[in-house]
Amino acid sequence: MDPKTREILESIYSRYHKPQYLGLDPIQYVREFDRPLDMEIAGLVASALAYGRVETIRENIRRIFNFTGKNLLDFVDSTSFPQKRKMFKGFKHRFNDGFDLALLFECVRRVIQSSGSLQALFLRGLQSDDGTIKRSLDEFAMSMRAWAKKISGTSGKSFVYFFPLPREGSACKRLNMYLRWMIRGNDGIDMGIWSGVSPSMLIIPVDTHVACLAGQLKLTARRTADWRMAEEITGQLKKIDPSDPVKYDFSLCRAGMEEFRSCLKRE
Repeated sequence: MDPKTREILESIYSRYHKPQYLGLDPIQYVREFDRPLDMEIAGLVASALAYGRVETIRENIRRIFNFTGKNLLDFVDSTSFPQKRKMFKGFKHRFNDGFDLALLFECVRRVIQSSGSLQALFLRGLQSDDGTIKRSLDEFAMSMRAWAKKISGTSGKSFVYFFPLPREGSACKRLNMYLRWMIRGNDGIDMGIWSGVSPSMLIIPVDTHVACLAGQLKLTARRTADWRMAEEITGQLKKIDPSDPVKYDFSLCRAGMEEFRSCLKRE
């Protein structure tokens, strides 16, 4: 890697990898929970909705958690699927509606009843010879789709949007972000509540901002934000920190957003 690129990355990391920049990130709402099971549920919900305008994402996540309260596991456990559907009737977040949200919470309930936690479900797909989380993420997403179909008779297009698959080429930005939150150590940004998965196996969550900056820094030659781009960027970052390559994700995203918002102001 070009030493100048490494220097730029470290500078971006030093500047933006700080809790003071959590204000635009959905993880701020997840960090308000105390119990690990509540946190992993909150993380899945918040990351699932992390697409679209930042202001809308924040507003909808806040609405959901104001409604469920801080005992999220208790809420999930004590309500049936019909009750969840009734509670979230009228909810809308771009491609997803109240039915999708109720189904997501019900899938979580079934997973915890059968496996004990979302972490346990994810670890079931992890093999000792896996170099990355790709296979386990695929199986995790497929399991959630299967639960949705079992519960409601469908895992329709809008619900499936919560659970894209690496095998189909998706960058899986929101799921990779969720895994980053759960697996990287608690550094004031990520929470590190899952064990059994090394941060070295994570793949960087690629959104528009990260893709743009990664292209400028020559971390990828690809133009499409897909799984191959995410792997390519992660591979380059491993040359700097093989044990924790995605530690740069939060700061790269913040830097990209700052640049984007500055451009809007100049216009």
